[in-house]
Amino acid sequence: MYLLADIGNTRVKLAMFEDTNVPIYYEAIEHSNALDLVNALNKIKNNHPYIENVYYSSVSLKVNDLFEGSVEDCFNIKPYRVTHSDIKLKDNLYEPKNAVGIDRLLSTYASICLEGSSDEDKYASIVIDMGTATTISIMLSDFTFLGGMIIAGTKTSYQALSNCTSLPYYKIGAVENIPSPISNNVKDALMSGAMYNTIGTVNYAVSETKKFIKSKYNIKSKIFLTGGISNLKLLKCKIYPFLVLQGIYFNMIDNKNTI
Repeated sequence: MYLLADIGNTRVKLAMFEDTNVPIYYEAIEHSNALDLVNALNKIKNNHPYIENVYYSSVSLKVNDLFEGSVEDCFNIKPYRVTHSDIKLKDNLYEPKNAVGIDRLLSTYASICLEGSSDEDKYASIVIDMGTATTISIMLSDFTFLGGMIIAGTKTSYQALSNCTSLPYYKIGAVENIPSPISNNVKDALMSGAMYNTIGTVNYAVSETKKFIKSKYNIKSKIFLTGGISNLKLLKCKIYPFLVLQGIYFNMIDNKNTI
């Protein structure tokens, strides 16, 4: 049994994997509170005491020491940090190669492992990760990472607007549904504006990306949605909530890709 963690800009996603690429346990916590992380790890220890290894990826380096120390104290296991060199790519066209977020490589890698690939049916995987930043990342089905876009996330753009104007800032919790396009108060107007800004931007960006891929590579594209508000089904595409964690799984545990 394995404990895998995806340390993002705002949250730590923890998951337990056993014999398949679907986690048997998943929890996401804000990493601003160290006690929440310790409590989450103790909860996992109580319910899943037989952990063979701990692997994690991180885009928030300031959290790494806290996470590693907490894991060692709880499980007496030194966690292994997954880096760019651990991901089994055919090529990475990003410049410099290690400047691309590790989460973007892992999520696109996982999407291809889950979808399958063959020389006869090549395609491009477009992964939209809707977190603190909304990223659009593209990898060819032969595991060549092309690049993509980085866009302000829904809550991030909402907060930026409040910071740069006299508009008030309201703390927003979990977003459960897409708001009405017509709001009659400032709080709802800010949230719906940020949400529809994300929806419109992502839809147009994906449309243009698909056109570019078709013109340059003459292959189809497959769209995958993951991340914080992917549950809202903002796009008509496949939703995989655990892509980064599954990317760790496919590279470090079920590493059948022999490129």
